[in-house]
Amino acid sequence: MKDPPPRTNASGPTTLIRASGVADERGLLVAPGGLLVEKAPDGMLVHQLVEGHAQAGADRVVDLRDHILVPGMVNAHCHLDLTSVGPLARPQGEDFADWLQKVRANRPQDDGTIAASVRRGVELSLAGGVVAVGDIAGCVQSGPTLTPWRTLRQSPLEGISFVEFFAFGRSVEARLQLVERALQRAGEDRTMLGLQPHAPYSVNLPAYQRATELAERWNLPVCTHLAESVDERLFVADAAGPQRTLLESLGIWDEDELAHVGRGRHPVEHLEPVLSRRRWMLAHVNDCPDDAIQTLARTGASVVYCPRAHRYFGFGASIGPHRYRVMMERGVCVCLGTDSIINLPREADDPRRGRMSVLDEARVLYREDGVAGSTLLAMMTTNGARALGMDASRYRFESGRAVAGVVAVRSGHVDPLSELFGGGEAPVRVVV
Repeated sequence: MKDPPPRTNASGPTTLIRASGVADERGLLVAPGGLLVEKAPDGMLVHQLVEGHAQAGADRVVDLRDHILVPGMVNAHCHLDLTSVGPLARPQGEDFADWLQKVRANRPQDDGTIAASVRRGVELSLAGGVVAVGDIAGCVQSGPTLTPWRTLRQSPLEGISFVEFFAFGRSVEARLQLVERALQRAGEDRTMLGLQPHAPYSVNLPAYQRATELAERWNLPVCTHLAESVDERLFVADAAGPQRTLLESLGIWDEDELAHVGRGRHPVEHLEPVLSRRRWMLAHVNDCPDDAIQTLARTGASVVYCPRAHRYFGFGASIGPHRYRVMMERGVCVCLGTDSIINLPREADDPRRGRMSVLDEARVLYREDGVAGSTLLAMMTTNGARALGMDASRYRFESGRAVAGVVAVRSGHVDPLSELFGGGEAPVRVVV
């Protein structure tokens, strides 16, 4: 996407936001310092970085000298329609397939409840400093739904609503027809609309290929859950395990599927034919050997890592540490997501202090893996924008260009970037 031409002349009142520092994907830009901005139709126009605490000729001053300023954040993988379910404790030893059944049983089904859940998810996202999302418009019992997309488009958030669908075994053709009808119902303006085949254990390979064709026809971004669990690898490689048992219990399994699964392939290798046709955003990819990373790099796929979900499901024990750093070293764009509120701590849904934020995901990586602040800021902002096919320049601070949002997080003057990730303070969206 071509960057917009820079604007250099103010056309409205300017605001100086004073802070302990200003940082983006390049690291700490000034400390102490601030931003001279003006309100713009698509966010805030950044006029300049201001060193120290000079007045800078501003019409007004917002004093946040005990905060660090960062760009509005991108949550590249979330399930806002599940917000009404709330956080759920996961019993020790619970199979991933059993957990999926629990989600299936608790998912809101009617338009009004779904819309209310998405709106609550938007509120918690904004409270977490998030200004753009890759949201999964979860498939209900009657088929794909556009309600989350329509609700998201009416919100202050940017991003993509990925219409999810299932298509496996005996119902594939009927399910694909429902997908195509939903996309047709969306009309001519498909802004913020994307398409998500759910996962390789719920969508067969021919249906992934059809989804790719639909995405090409309507120029839609695509994403999927991939290589998330040991159960998924067992199903794709051997056509066995809890995922097959679940399909059989639902009356969906068909022996004809053995033409595509049970062939000894890793899930990334299984989907390589469609990954090569279009740039995919892949959620999780917890199970990723070296050859799979090579495939991701070669096909230009992006990965959304959700650290707290990884820990919630105990994937560190069953699969091992996530290989996000190796992925990035080999040229894969890796960004951050929260997954659903179900796998977040109870306080995420607190009526007064709740939030869903990729800052909290980044803090896990800073605390446990010692990841550099600039790398985390890229994963929270520009990498997420790139993965979603959005203009990454709107998620860093550049003089003469609009930024999608400015977020302030309480931080001291000694080392504001370390305190950003080492502390526990909630972000505050700055409005001018």
